Amino acid sequence: MLSNWKTINVLITTGIPIPNSTLNGFQNSNASIKNIYFGNSGILPYNISFNVYPSYYASLNLNNTITIKGNNGIINIMTPPYLNLIFVLIYPKNILKSSIYIPLNYTISIYKDEAIINGTPSIYIYFNGTANIIIENNTKILELSYNTNGYLEFSINGSKYYQPKYLINYNNNEVNNWLYKSKNIKNFEISNNLISDYYLSLLFIKDSQNPITGEFAASPSPIYLYNWLRDSSFAAMALQDGNHLNSSYKYWIWESNIFSGNNWYTRYNFYNGEPDISFGIPELDSIGLFQIGVYNYFQITHNYSFLTSVLPALNKTIQYEINQINNSKFHLMPEDLSVWESNMGYNFWTQSIDDIGLYYSSLIYQYLGINNSLIKYYENLLNESIIKYFWNGKYFYPTLNKAVLYINNTQEIILSPAYSRFDSSTILPLSLGFISPESNTAYSDVNQEIAHLTVLGGLSRFIGDDYHYSQSLYDSSAPNPPWIITTLFLAYYYEQINNITGAINLLNWAYNHSQNGLLPEAIDPNYGNPLPTTSPLTWSASMYIIDILNLPQNTSNKLDEIISWIIIIVLLIAIWYVMRNRSILNK
Repeated sequence: MLSNWKTINVLITTGIPIPNSTLNGFQNSNASIKNIYFGNSGILPYNISFNVYPSYYASLNLNNTITIKGNNGIINIMTPPYLNLIFVLIYPKNILKSSIYIPLNYTISIYKDEAIINGTPSIYIYFNGTANIIIENNTKILELSYNTNGYLEFSINGSKYYQPKYLINYNNNEVNNWLYKSKNIKNFEISNNLISDYYLSLLFIKDSQNPITGEFAASPSPIYLYNWLRDSSFAAMALQDGNHLNSSYKYWIWESNIFSGNNWYTRYNFYNGEPDISFGIPELDSIGLFQIGVYNYFQITHNYSFLTSVLPALNKTIQYEINQINNSKFHLMPEDLSVWESNMGYNFWTQSIDDIGLYYSSLIYQYLGINNSLIKYYENLLNESIIKYFWNGKYFYPTLNKAVLYINNTQEIILSPAYSRFDSSTILPLSLGFISPESNTAYSDVNQEIAHLTVLGGLSRFIGDDYHYSQSLYDSSAPNPPWIITTLFLAYYYEQINNITGAINLLNWAYNHSQNGLLPEAIDPNYGNPLPTTSPLTWSASMYIIDILNLPQNTSNKLDEIISWIIIIVLLIAIWYVMRNRSILNK
């Protein structure tokens, strides 16, 4: 995805073939610009495709452009920040065609190097190719053909034409200014590749945010093109850790405004913020993640007006948790499907995340001068109950289900462990402070997960994980693919216990299994390639940012800042130099 960070968000399909695409519910096609979202107008009825299929290379670059290379040439796509336009540089090998699909009832006027579409809003297209109008399947197609280097400027609701060279320089400057505001990495033990990927991950998350509502898409993959609250919470926390506070603020305010008083839906429409009622499975960890994220934002900003804005929603989440814990026989939060959305029960992830959220909520009340004794009581009760029921002396059960125990002609409802006994989702709550990460309990649990779930140097989710293999998706050669987020859960734990070498090794592992720096959901357990159906993944990028910023800082001086920015500037200059030497920039 690309965004102008103000009004526009577009979906880019790369044209790289996906193996077994039909089996996985995909259709291989040309590289294209789809879902052209323009503020309150929603998704505009246009698609722009390029005949480069099959593509063999695609990348998001540090100047926030997307480069796609295919049989007929190269295209470079950008949405310059704050300008209402999409700009494409075109470098043909053979004749490269751009096809702009337009509703049949829209009129289009073509001039020498300009076309105007009479829609709402109006569209102004500037180009230096050869134009032709085609009617096909009740659709108008403006076909632009290029046999020399060219450009396409798709301007929304504005007739101003910008020279290509100006747009390139403007885009590079604005993106560089945004990156310059990012928190610097001040650990000299990590490689330049990891530093570059930190900035690339920030851009990826920023582009995955709806510029109007503040929501985040879980992935540009069609099956994940929704706002999952869990994933979005981590995206907002990553951006605020990286010092991009306006972006995270927009999300927390949006989320606080949609809380019903009982719970949130699992996911929402990325483009309009409406709940996806068809996907209404109960997932209660979003409550704790909201509380954690709000507390984290306040710790960074000390913005009391922000707390005042979200306090009504925060109060409702706290009251909901207290009621549920109080009414539960086990003093736990209710059953849900939790992080993996696969097992209905009392899940350790949800219980412990909500416990941490309650703890941070009590601190927020303390900052605001509100009595927090009731919150502290129920947080402690929940914490003790989780340890009582989930801890077995070696590790935490990931899921418990109700069972009936018959003794002496009486029956009692008890909790018993369900499905796999090992699950890497237990690691992150321990790292976040559910209990001390340095405790023997945490150490024992984490080492059990490592012993049973390590695959190709990363961590799989749980034993017998068929997702991506024979359940829903089929792009893995075997079960138990290692996931990026679970591996980075472990990296975060290592940071908490000061195993910095271990953490950096896992960050390198994640980078080495990326697609040109963009992190997937999972990798193939035999071959190590990113699984394409859900790549790239916003949560993976978020955990990467959170982890790399959690590394200990070296002695602070001006040198660390200089080194970080030399790396970025050199890369941006290299990109600019390549573009500048294309002949079209000198016309």
